[in-house]
Amino acid sequence: MSNATLIVIPGPGARSIQLDSGMTVAQLICRENLHGRDIIINGAGIPTSQFEATPIPANAEVFATGSVKGN
Repeated sequence: MSNATLIVIPGPGARSIQLDSGMTVAQLICRENLHGRDIIINGAGIPTSQFEATPIPANAEVFATGSVKGN
């Protein structure tokens, strides 16, 4: 197991999470209910088509962003 920081915007903000060994973006999305959000890991956007194949590195900063309606 390893740790990462998950930042959910809009939402509750940042918190530390534990990652299972080899956990992929898709697995994290299911576990944390992040469906429909863009995922950015350590500053790099992850294409939706790569969610299943992209492991989350230890100590990563994972941003899960949703659309925000403006004026």
